[in-house]
Amino acid sequence: MFRPLPLYLALRNFTSGSDNRLVSFISLLAILGLVLGVALLILVASVMNGFDREMESRILGAVPHIRLFSKTGIEHEDELRQLVAGHDNVTAVMPFTRLEGMLTSRGKTRPVEVMGIEPSLSEPFIGQFVADGLMSALTEQPGGVLLATVVATKLSVGAGDRVTLLLPSHDDVGAMQQAPVVAAFTVLGTFVTHTTLDQSLILVNLSQASRLGGSGILPQGMQVRVTELFNARQTGFELLAMLPDGFHFSDWLQTHGNLFQAIKMSRNLVSLLVFLIVAIAVFNVISMLMMTVIDKRAEIAILKTQGASRAEIVLMFLAQGFLIGVFGAGLGVVLGVIGALNVTDIAKALEGLIGRQLLNSEVYPIDYLPSVLAWGDVAMIVAVALALNFLATLYPAFRAANTRPAEVLRYE
Repeated sequence: MFRPLPLYLALRNFTSGSDNRLVSFISLLAILGLVLGVALLILVASVMNGFDREMESRILGAVPHIRLFSKTGIEHEDELRQLVAGHDNVTAVMPFTRLEGMLTSRGKTRPVEVMGIEPSLSEPFIGQFVADGLMSALTEQPGGVLLATVVATKLSVGAGDRVTLLLPSHDDVGAMQQAPVVAAFTVLGTFVTHTTLDQSLILVNLSQASRLGGSGILPQGMQVRVTELFNARQTGFELLAMLPDGFHFSDWLQTHGNLFQAIKMSRNLVSLLVFLIVAIAVFNVISMLMMTVIDKRAEIAILKTQGASRAEIVLMFLAQGFLIGVFGAGLGVVLGVIGALNVTDIAKALEGLIGRQLLNSEVYPIDYLPSVLAWGDVAMIVAVALALNFLATLYPAFRAANTRPAEVLRYE
């Protein structure tokens, strides 16, 4: 017949602690280690989930999934755009012209990537990061330019200022002696993507960019967004089969695949390291329970002489370990969830306090610390912590159950 004695003793021992200061200190370390391990694992998992989300929504939102190029420019652009848009995996298509040059103003110079876009078709691409009023101004003022915030800051320019764009000559004959192509623009405003594009990207009207690139009014290629990101390469080959000869393509796996793999590897490595912290914290429970067994050996012997069975002794220590696991994991979940929900704001406050940016888009793919709390990850972390905690209590529990009352009480 089941008796509540083991659970009662485990609860009393958990709440009252031990008269031995060393045992109480080790118990505190075991619980704190479990709390910090669970909290850190939840926080790290949330940050890595945030990087995954930003990779898909922001980084790949600003970067086309597929770029289709033609060396001679795209003729019959409307027909080809409709042909590409008819593919099952394609969600949006926009013609573009991409150039590289130098932007100067008031003696300051900045290397830039010039992107000629069709404002009316840009919303699924870079247009989602630009205010509607600025995008319409780009349509109405062909001589206008939109600058990424970092470019504007480095050149100390704002709306209404004049800037000069220098491009390499597109004439291959005597290119070393050719003067660069020079064009003046009026800054219409700025935009921000919070990605590495902010370091160099400027937007101009498609027709003007095409003329500066030497292709007349023909765009260089088409940007394509797809539904299934990891099928982008296969989709690219299928689109080439549909298009006339002379086209080639690049996909996001070529331009940003290494970044995706780096984020994935970093997530696995950091999660493994923090998981080991949880494991070490859980094994502290072994030390704590073993110290408890030694500290309470006389009480255990007395319980056995009063009729407590071996199973009840095992259950008592398993229950105590379970209480430690539930308390430690529960408090760790509270701290981890609070940290995951506020880590972005905390990072911003820390940046303001120390006066420097923690994540700079010159080095990192984004310039802020993202976080996405996934309750499935929280449940898995708690389950693993409790499972490890249970395994850690088995040896001390059976060690206590093997206590021999006659040997212990002989010296008491």
